[in-house]
Amino acid sequence: MRCNEYNKTYPQSIPYTMKVITIAAAITAVLSVVSAAPATKKVNVDAAAPTGLEKIKYFVYFMQENRSFDHYYGTMAGVRGFKDPNVGIQANGNNLYYQPDPNSSDVKNGTKYLLPFQFKGNRAGCTAGGSNGWTQNHAALNGGLNNNWPSGNSPMSMGYENRTQIPFHFALAEAFTIGDMYFQSVTGPTNPNRVVWMSGTNSYGGYTLEDNTENPLLKWNTYPQNLTKAGVSWQVYQDNDNFDDNALAWFSYWNGLPAGTEKSKGLGFLGLQDFYNHAGNGTLPQVSFIVGPTELSEHPSNTPMAGAWLQQQVVNAVMHSPLWNETALIINYDESGGYYDHVVPPQAPKSDWVKDKFNGATVPIGYGPRVPIVCVSPFCRGGNVFTEVADHTATLRLLEEWVGQNANGSYKAPASLISAWSRKTTSSLINLFDFENPDYSIPVLPTVSKPAQTSSGAWDPTEMCNALTDPKSTPPYGKQTFPVVETGSLKVRGALTEGRNLVLSPTTSTSLHVVASNAKTHELAVKSKDTKSDSEVFIINQDGDNYSIKHSQTGKCLNASGNSITLNACSAAQWKIAYNPKGTTYQITHAASGKHFSAGSGKPKLSKTATPVHIYSVNY
Repeated sequence: MRCNEYNKTYPQSIPYTMKVITIAAAITAVLSVVSAAPATKKVNVDAAAPTGLEKIKYFVYFMQENRSFDHYYGTMAGVRGFKDPNVGIQANGNNLYYQPDPNSSDVKNGTKYLLPFQFKGNRAGCTAGGSNGWTQNHAALNGGLNNNWPSGNSPMSMGYENRTQIPFHFALAEAFTIGDMYFQSVTGPTNPNRVVWMSGTNSYGGYTLEDNTENPLLKWNTYPQNLTKAGVSWQVYQDNDNFDDNALAWFSYWNGLPAGTEKSKGLGFLGLQDFYNHAGNGTLPQVSFIVGPTELSEHPSNTPMAGAWLQQQVVNAVMHSPLWNETALIINYDESGGYYDHVVPPQAPKSDWVKDKFNGATVPIGYGPRVPIVCVSPFCRGGNVFTEVADHTATLRLLEEWVGQNANGSYKAPASLISAWSRKTTSSLINLFDFENPDYSIPVLPTVSKPAQTSSGAWDPTEMCNALTDPKSTPPYGKQTFPVVETGSLKVRGALTEGRNLVLSPTTSTSLHVVASNAKTHELAVKSKDTKSDSEVFIINQDGDNYSIKHSQTGKCLNASGNSITLNACSAAQWKIAYNPKGTTYQITHAASGKHFSAGSGKPKLSKTATPVHIYSVNY
């Protein structure tokens, strides 16, 4: 079951105490019509501007459960993980990896601490973390300080997995594009976050959904209603065991619909095999929403490898579909499951805060910790990291842009419930894609074995894992070591944010280096890249719209003197860095002069003509 989730009931007669599906009784009448393919008439999708989105004809949205970004990908090379050069510093002088923990025997700067530690052994996959509850997650974030995970949530929050335990997840991310600044929308559990994913908000008309309460039914509109109004075909695919994760079932509108085609699209049980069949024969609707079974959902203590098998099935169905060249599959996670993440989430302004029903305080709804997002598409191939700030509302904004606009500039399928702050703060995900250079090839990915099933066919991997006698991991007090991060690189996409070691490459074979001209002086030069040397690694710091660009080895920053680019002591942020999705390159501009970075003939300079720069996020 979902650990520490509120207000759920679990029948004893179903294996693994699978959740009661709280769908109105009228759903029974719907089941007679759900075996057919979606009936909504397809329309041509025309993006409002020539963004390239018109090249995508089919979106598949697949949301899994309860894993933070650091819990899965903190050790991956090229992402904002456990080697973040911009990691926050606490008042005690320790960075945010060193979480205060009064139970620890390890001390740094006078503070007992707990580092992220790897779940190990044969039962690592079914080892749970902390609580995903509203109260515990707000306590862990501690008013935006993000320094109270062991005490405010649980010491087990600090556990993580690595490539040896989730090889399919790593390989998929490295074959396509992973986002490392994607946050759960609500600092709370599953239901509020899935409601945002399906509607754009968890707070409307004076009511805020903070936990997994499903009574009363929610009264506001959902995004699939707007897809129908715009003439866009869509379908929820779910088996009878759907872990009660279909958010449409919690809305008054869908429960009140008469039995028929529309209700069956949202609440019927057109299963995962139907999705595979529709992908295989090229009859997918324009938008598909996938809801997985309980033990394949990756919700702790359900195993990541069982979820990886389900991801494998969905990914293979999409990649081997005749629709592959025009399809984008977005895999994300509803919330962090009580697992630690080191990046401080953006917080909504106090004007958007709500009254906490648990303690009466006025608190932010979100954002909560980062969660993974991976784009699987010919337009996302190649091993990239998408660095724009985003949350679940971004997936709806992407569909808004994709469906397009009316003649008056209004959206044909608006996500009208997204707050003004979220629209200002987060991405529309368009820059996930490289529409100029699609790669239609199909990568070779690790094969994941089918999870265990009972004699009746029920999924059984969680019980199999828990039946093992190996001890589960516990915090390694007294013998802690810092997590080992892999070496390697990913190419950067999207508006640049802090948190990575960067290589700036004017061409595919060169990069900006710092070289010593004598014992005391360093100069900039454009030389052959891939030397895997700290001489070519830079760190950015953002100040509003401007950036400072600091050399990681010398601690000095790029400055300008006339048309020369020099390396001197760091002062004010002097540079603007603009992303160009055509070619997935960046233009670096000196803010004061308006002149651009130019590679020159081996020595960088300022010029009226910019040299497009490829940026790579690296760990050496």
